[in-house]
Amino acid sequence: MRRTGLAVAAVLVAVTACGQPQQQLGSGTMGTNAEVGDVVLRNVFVEAPPGPAYQAEEDAVVRLVMFTRSGKPDQLVAVRSGDARQVVMRADRDCDGTSEEVGSLTVPVDDAGLGRGGLAYHLVLVDFTDEVLAGTTVPVDFTFRDAGSTRVSAMVEATADGDGPTPLGCDRAGRQ
Repeated sequence: MRRTGLAVAAVLVAVTACGQPQQQLGSGTMGTNAEVGDVVLRNVFVEAPPGPAYQAEEDAVVRLVMFTRSGKPDQLVAVRSGDARQVVMRADRDCDGTSEEVGSLTVPVDDAGLGRGGLAYHLVLVDFTDEVLAGTTVPVDFTFRDAGSTRVSAMVEATADGDGPTPLGCDRAGRQ
């Protein structure tokens, strides 16, 4: 009986130890983090392809959270990727559940230190120029009005198993 209890305890310790590094992060981050000037980019990732890879000419959604520590909003004015013909910024300006193409995105001030701007936005990589495998990275160049530019290697999710973060949305009052 005691040996069985010890064996079960050993298995539980081994299983718990395998998951421990992710738990220690505590951020839920599955993407890439970066900073440029006062702008912080968190959890930048490409949603998983429907199969093992995106094919050339397919589109993909990029999710991210961004905020500024400067005390005043900034603007994301351009996004590019060498792996796609175009990158489109999309936002739900009316908080009606439908995103529209926009020319820039407001980067909100992070008042609470949580990195949650409350904006409903995402990026679309349009027309991949080549096959992009799940589990690899895609270079994405961000240009901000005040903070400058940076390149992020955005991880392509390996599977669409629902483990991703909840997409950003409008608050209950209908504000962004």
